[in-house]
Amino acid sequence: MDFNFEELLQQGKGAAENVIKNEKEIEEVLKDLNNSLNHFLEMPIRLEKYIGYVKNDNDPLLYIANAFKPREKTGYNEVHIVSEEVNLSEEIFQLKYSDDVYPITIVRDRNHSVADNQSEFASSVGQIVSNSQFHLQLNSFKRKVKEKLAEKLPESK
Repeated sequence: MDFNFEELLQQGKGAAENVIKNEKEIEEVLKDLNNSLNHFLEMPIRLEKYIGYVKNDNDPLLYIANAFKPREKTGYNEVHIVSEEVNLSEEIFQLKYSDDVYPITIVRDRNHSVADNQSEFASSVGQIVSNSQFHLQLNSFKRKVKEKLAEKLPESK
């Protein structure tokens, strides 16, 4: 029996190239958002993605009991805004990639949207950043950064 693995390998290669292209498209949008936030906030920040883990109760006994148990992943990547001046990071939304990147799910609070391409992804992110609650979060983030910077000033004297 003769198997045609060459054709299957070519299909896999094409699919992998498509995934790489899709990941670059997502990163382009996030890079544009990063640059826009730097300019808008007038402070150095960066966006970072972290693996999302199930949030456990703050019960210290549960924490001790499960100290050696591996944390359970949510399947989402958390996108955080991170100050480059002080130790401060806040989640701004979550992403859940499909095997081929698209469709990608974007989550902020209880709002979910699904994007099938870069344009739809950028539009979904645009809806988040134009939301009043997002701007309240940005105001809070900026205030916290300024407070931490003010706390650092006396130390440097």
